[in-house]
Amino acid sequence: MSLRILLGCLLILTQGFAAGQSPMERATDAFQNNPLSKGATLSFHVRKIEGHQEIFSRNSDRWMIPASNQKLITTAAAWDLLGPDHRIPTILRLEGLIVDSAFIGNLILEGHGDPSFASGRFGPSSTEDSILSRWVKQMRSLGINQIRGQVILDPEYYPGSPVGLTWEWGDLGGCYAPGIWPVNWQENCVKAQLDKDSLGLHLTADTLRLPWPVVPSLETGRAPAEPDFLTGAPGHLTRWIGGPERLTLPIALRLANPDVPHYLRERLPRLFQRAGIPFHVDSVSLAHARYIWQDTLWSPPLRTLVTHTNTESHNLYAEAIIRRIGEVKGKTSSLGQGFDQVRRWLEQQAIAPAPFLHDASGLSRQNALTSGMITRLLTTCVQDSFPHPGFVETLAIGGKTGTLYPHLRDKRIKGKVWAKTGTLNRIRCLSGYMTRQDGERVAFSILANQFTGTTREFMALAQQWLIQLAMSTD
Repeated sequence: MSLRILLGCLLILTQGFAAGQSPMERATDAFQNNPLSKGATLSFHVRKIEGHQEIFSRNSDRWMIPASNQKLITTAAAWDLLGPDHRIPTILRLEGLIVDSAFIGNLILEGHGDPSFASGRFGPSSTEDSILSRWVKQMRSLGINQIRGQVILDPEYYPGSPVGLTWEWGDLGGCYAPGIWPVNWQENCVKAQLDKDSLGLHLTADTLRLPWPVVPSLETGRAPAEPDFLTGAPGHLTRWIGGPERLTLPIALRLANPDVPHYLRERLPRLFQRAGIPFHVDSVSLAHARYIWQDTLWSPPLRTLVTHTNTESHNLYAEAIIRRIGEVKGKTSSLGQGFDQVRRWLEQQAIAPAPFLHDASGLSRQNALTSGMITRLLTTCVQDSFPHPGFVETLAIGGKTGTLYPHLRDKRIKGKVWAKTGTLNRIRCLSGYMTRQDGERVAFSILANQFTGTTREFMALAQQWLIQLAMSTD
């Protein structure tokens, strides 16, 4: 057989094979054959909501790094185990004595991990100023005009590390990767200014110089600009800064608070002083100290916290939620206990195989899920037997809300996709729900590891794939 005849036969076979492919297979080939996907590992899965029936699969049993798609595991488990109306308390107690209008004793701030505390994110009553005004008003009603004592946090720390032990060093220090404490304050981030004087680089916030040494790791030969990074682990006050040798100073920035308990012990007395109640920080020991008063502030309901976690992909909220699961269901507010409760829940829901869980938010590259598992999870959350409806509404809507606002805006699918994004360096993921043109609802998952394009480029490819899924009747 001549080479020409052989090539002709191969062409006919190839054309016949392509003709025999389904539209979804061709759309998936187009995604995988895009130059940005060269060298990448991609996983796809689609499942009908009714009956969990699989309607498309490619590499759906392959373990993949899910980035923030990991939050789907955390929030779905919390939605069922805690319920969407669950709230997290933060309690201020006064223990001591009142002598001549002065409170002498300790202000004990008892935390249970509310990630929104003093953030101002959910209305004016949640701001730092409104919380202080509330406390000052109640103290004055008790006849207290000044305070002598200390701020005590109970407990100061969760068991284990404030951050994921497998998070990358370059992520630490940024407001998207703050530590988690029982008492969180303004989402554990600080608005600061980076400047330089005769003593070197330093940070200031609220006109006060922060006690966090800044060590430069700057490169020569580059034009003056802003820093590439400002990093450092919780519990270690030193901040490392990288970038050009000559920085254009001063620079306004937001950075993760490296030690929230220490910060609050210093900040709360200043806030009371500013509000008109002098606070003299002093160690006092009273033989007859007694409980005088307490005030409990509650977080927004879990449905609000979960919606913010999923639509905005807020890592702190996910890490707080899994520790709350551990505290409520396992009586220990540790990451490990939270994982134990989530794994048990996954087994009860027959969502297998068991995933690799190393954090709640997806910042860890040690996490691993399969796209098939994600669609099983998603279909489980919308079954009639699932005790709490409404989980779908916690996700971003394509072209309309959250991290999907700038994406999936094609008129054929805009407003018809509810999904969770996931982004790490060279990792892009998208998993959620779609209402197809025939009205049928499906759950889908696209996981891409070592994808070389930007988020916008990934979303453009995902949009074309989802358009085909919307038109398909398989």
